[in-house]
Amino acid sequence: MLKNKKIKFDGVHLVDINNLVEKCINSAIEYGFSAFEVVENSRKTNRLYDKNFKNFKTLKGLGSEGIVELEKLLDHSNDYVKYSSATHLLSVKEEKAKEVLKQLGSKPQLFGFSVEMLISEWDNGNLKDLV
Repeated sequence: MLKNKKIKFDGVHLVDINNLVEKCINSAIEYGFSAFEVVENSRKTNRLYDKNFKNFKTLKGLGSEGIVELEKLLDHSNDYVKYSSATHLLSVKEEKAKEVLKQLGSKPQLFGFSVEMLISEWDNGNLKDLV
């Protein structure tokens, strides 16, 4: 079990980093399932995307400790967790993130074209402000 670890976020609020990591894992799985497997309810998928993006952005916003946790998630057993982590690491660990994304892209039944487009748009400078 992970030790309960709280760190300062935005200079004022304390954040339980382990709880946030769990939120990231859960939201990535929920979003991934909805976006890449079920694809029935676009409103629900959009809400799950927003929740997932917020969780991962908050974790990354914790600085070096958050980035270390994001890197650990690149080795998670769930591909949606790897995908979300890699996406949010592009701006700080580009090569490592791209390596994971390319591995995921080799699973066309899950990601295929989405990964190709993500990397292409990143390389073209169109996603710099998003992650």
